[in-house]
Amino acid sequence: MSIVFLRKRSKNYIVYLEYLDKESNKRKQKNMGSYPLKRDATRRLNEIKEEIYKEELLLPNKMVMQDFILDFLEKYKINLSITTYNVYVRICKKYINPLLGDIKLCDIRPIHIQNYVDDLTGLLSPKTIKIHLNILNLAFKRAYRLKLIKENPVQFVEVPKSKKFKNEIYNGEDMRILLDKCRGTSLELPIVIASGLGLRISEILGLTWNNIDFNDNTITIDKITVRTDGKVILKEPKTESSVRTITVPKEIICMLKQLKKDRLADKLKGEKSHRELIFYDKNLDPIAPDVISKKFKYFLEINNLKHVRFHDLRHSHVTMLIDAKVPIKVISERVGHSNVNTTLNIYSHALKEMDQEASDKISNALFSNERKMG
Repeated sequence: MSIVFLRKRSKNYIVYLEYLDKESNKRKQKNMGSYPLKRDATRRLNEIKEEIYKEELLLPNKMVMQDFILDFLEKYKINLSITTYNVYVRICKKYINPLLGDIKLCDIRPIHIQNYVDDLTGLLSPKTIKIHLNILNLAFKRAYRLKLIKENPVQFVEVPKSKKFKNEIYNGEDMRILLDKCRGTSLELPIVIASGLGLRISEILGLTWNNIDFNDNTITIDKITVRTDGKVILKEPKTESSVRTITVPKEIICMLKQLKKDRLADKLKGEKSHRELIFYDKNLDPIAPDVISKKFKYFLEINNLKHVRFHDLRHSHVTMLIDAKVPIKVISERVGHSNVNTTLNIYSHALKEMDQEASDKISNALFSNERKMG
């Protein structure tokens, strides 16, 4: 099997092809190009990988699905976040390979994919099944482009419809009770930030002190925490729009200032603390989002509060902004949506209520006299 890889030599990035020499039966390396920019070298590397796919690795009459799809993901991982890649591999090993893995790539047909979807319908949510189909679609697009299959079978499959649901949220009174109950607990600041700023759990846990501007009262979100290979790490957000700087209510800034003072006092007493992270565990390591989610669920149970997910505090925050007539574009930018349409789609229920309110106001303004006369 041939492999291709990058190696930096001096100031250039060199693409190497390692292959088995048939005459000497030894592995050799061949320089396939030297580039001053890494992106150009990476582009050349991917071109060679596709050639290897076509000429050497993926012989259509022999390659079966399980070999093809895992090999595809390994080569495609450069386009995925660590978390997404691990999720995709897990799905392949748990579902796709056991159900489709023995089928030859050249024999795959829409009926195979449709049966796969039908078998999982009812066991997994439509949203999850669509993730499975996205993996298959990406892999088959590559196979079609390399002329390894005659058509992409995913495009002919009927996808299960997702049930539309209204996000469970806390109203103003619910939120005041929650904030009162969590006062003085380890969850207080995460809850305040989620409900007061609309940040995602992973964004809250990725905050470091250099993200806080105490002079301008702003917070910059540029990192998140994720769990990968059993370890929690910091990484860049998945989308560019998630990286943002937002203005923070003075009450939250005051809480952060007090926390920083408390940390300094503890440090002077000899207690250990993380120099950069605002939130960390007893080992001074970043915290995974699921840890906070579980703690929050337990907190609601013991305090007999309405069950919502921690993420629903973000939805509650946005709904309150909508009720306060904050422009949708401002809301979209503050919560890190890629575009206004995302905000409109997610919070259509709240906007519909606003539309009804607008209609009622017009009715009162224009026709109130007629109603009195009638």
